[in-house]
Amino acid sequence: MNLFSPWIAQHFLNPAFFWPGVALVAAPIIIHLINRLRYRRVRFAAMEFLLASDQRSRRRILFEQLLLLLFRVLIVLLIAFLIARLILDPSQLSLFQGAKSHHVVLLDDSGSMQDRMGEETAFERAKSVIRKLVSEGARRPGTQRLTLLLMSQPDSTYSNLGERTIDEPFVEELAAKLDALPCTHQRVDLVAGLEAARQRLADDPSAARYLHVLSDFRSSDWAGSQSVRAALADLAEADVSLSFVRAIRDAHENLAVTQLTGAVEVAAAGIPVELTATVQNFGSREREDVRLSVTADGERLPVNHVFESIPAGESVQRTFGATFAEAGKHRVEVSLEADPLEADNLRHLAIDVPAENEVLIVDGTPGGDEGLFIADALAADRSVTGYAPLVDNVDGMRRRDLTAFQSIYLVNVAELPPDALKAVQDYVAAGGGLVWYVGDAVRPAFYNEKLYADGEGLFPVPLSTSPRALEHPQTVTGPDVVVEEHPIFRILSGQDNPFIDVVRVNHYDPVETPDAVFSADAFPQIKVIARLRNRDPLILEHSYGDGRVVTFLTTAGPAVGPDGNVWNNWAGGPAAPSYAVMQLELQKYIARRDRSQPRRTVGEPIVERLDRTIYQEDVEIVTPDGEVVTIKAAAPEAAANVDEISPGRSAGDLDTWVATFRETDDPGVYVVRRHDHQQQAEETWMAYNVPVEESRLSIADEGSLRQLSGEGVSLAIQDGEALDWIRNDPPGQDVRWWLLAGLLFLFVGEQSLAYRLGFHG
Repeated sequence: MNLFSPWIAQHFLNPAFFWPGVALVAAPIIIHLINRLRYRRVRFAAMEFLLASDQRSRRRILFEQLLLLLFRVLIVLLIAFLIARLILDPSQLSLFQGAKSHHVVLLDDSGSMQDRMGEETAFERAKSVIRKLVSEGARRPGTQRLTLLLMSQPDSTYSNLGERTIDEPFVEELAAKLDALPCTHQRVDLVAGLEAARQRLADDPSAARYLHVLSDFRSSDWAGSQSVRAALADLAEADVSLSFVRAIRDAHENLAVTQLTGAVEVAAAGIPVELTATVQNFGSREREDVRLSVTADGERLPVNHVFESIPAGESVQRTFGATFAEAGKHRVEVSLEADPLEADNLRHLAIDVPAENEVLIVDGTPGGDEGLFIADALAADRSVTGYAPLVDNVDGMRRRDLTAFQSIYLVNVAELPPDALKAVQDYVAAGGGLVWYVGDAVRPAFYNEKLYADGEGLFPVPLSTSPRALEHPQTVTGPDVVVEEHPIFRILSGQDNPFIDVVRVNHYDPVETPDAVFSADAFPQIKVIARLRNRDPLILEHSYGDGRVVTFLTTAGPAVGPDGNVWNNWAGGPAAPSYAVMQLELQKYIARRDRSQPRRTVGEPIVERLDRTIYQEDVEIVTPDGEVVTIKAAAPEAAANVDEISPGRSAGDLDTWVATFRETDDPGVYVVRRHDHQQQAEETWMAYNVPVEESRLSIADEGSLRQLSGEGVSLAIQDGEALDWIRNDPPGQDVRWWLLAGLLFLFVGEQSLAYRLGFHG
């Protein structure tokens, strides 16, 4: 049990003298009791007279003796309070003028702490508070200890500053290390930081234990968090004195670029790639004339994008095109004008631009006529679309490396040999896009058994045994195809683009169902993105592994059906423009995601898994500021985190090497460069951006923080700008004079009563 309770530690400068002083109170009581046991011989008159006199004065004498005892007890207590230095108002007690103490400083180094107030950031102000705390603690050398924890890495003390005795050398050492301490751009775990601080203090035998949380106390992190509330309750239960030190008083207006996205998977050299930037107003008032600039490969594009108005709390988007003349990897940045929080004014994107995007069209129709319609839609002019379609048959596909293609079409294919089926399954599962078109060559039995495979295969639904004709009564005037809201129809939807209305479908392959009526509930793994006029599904979407599969239950071109009518007119005639638009949008939607350059949040480690039979062990990391860092890959069991081993491999698989780089706090583009045994370099570019949550700068008020701490938690909320709560002058001087005056009064009273009650000859 801690002999120095928080109350004692907070009310006495020298609490070590408190309990000995209390023990000395027993001395006058013991002396009084001993004196009561002593017998005195006195000369007295007649016994009857003495008894009568004693009866009259007994109560008065008893009262005077108890009063004398009280005076002596109070004298001992006041002397003890003088030595222990009583402080009636704990707020006057300097943090470093109590008993032997352990101070844990939990420093918030999250991205929002870079919020700037004039020439100083909130993080720099918090460091100033730490310097002041330690300077004050050094005035009582040998009694104070300090541990500095960073919220970004609470499990370890910063730069060996854990449980160090505060003295002048320590003050100088800490000042130098604080000067070199940068603020991160990351989002931190408050609960992990509070729990780490509690563990540092839980078993500490010091007389007093303090936790100082230096933070900006943003509402998004602190207000109403039940997990933080529970952590504060645990600290109170551990008898830890808790103080919140605000590094910033008022919230600033803030604009941030929260997203930079686009169809980068279908980028090609010389072809404009469509990018979209999102800007959000995190402030409390509307912002006008907000300018967004774009930089590509370090060169600022000549056009600025202006947002006329961004309402408070809302976000707006701006879409623009960027063209890269040469194939290869490129970087794009969008930025806003400077404001108090500068880090979120910039967003980065890395793009791998090929010379062309290859698409494989496997056509089972004799002569490959159906596939040519798709090829023409994708690449009527390759210099405009950037696609390089290749039409082939099933046998030709079996001889090709499917990983070279951005997507694959299987058009009117009767069936797939086992090796071809396995190759397509692996391709789609790894993130490739697949499109199915049916036709008169399709064998429903093969599709249902091998491709549908009870809902686990590449084909989304079981097919009926024969195509079905869609009737066209003269009384019906609506379109044959009714599309849902979906990315591949985004340009074709709405009254301004009625091209889809002229599509006519005469034949389609219906879904085989027990009651002949299609129900989406029976196929939960699929999504119907277009239906026919009779509500039967026409276009379906489902996932297979990491890839997307889109299925058309009609032909890719105007193939002739069993009744002499074409299956559909979508690829020819007046509907042809919508066919080309749909195919281009379809490519954006199903494009291979595994080819896009990674997008990360600052702080996430770069983990490279290398096949040692192909790559050397040295991996080069080029940081956003151009520094080249070489790290060595190691066998998984020697890696820092065995959990980082890729799925399907064991820790003992020595063919896999793991290289980990953790210094990824700076936003920007990181280049990971690996070399094979022939000294050929291979690069991956990774765009790292700040977390959006750190852009929310609203501050939790004092009421919210006290409500968060709950009942039973003693919480002091201090202002980091005004440091008078860290006092230099000895407190309690007025109390000391009152104690001396009380002692004088008690001494005079004690002597008077002692003389009166004494025996005088």
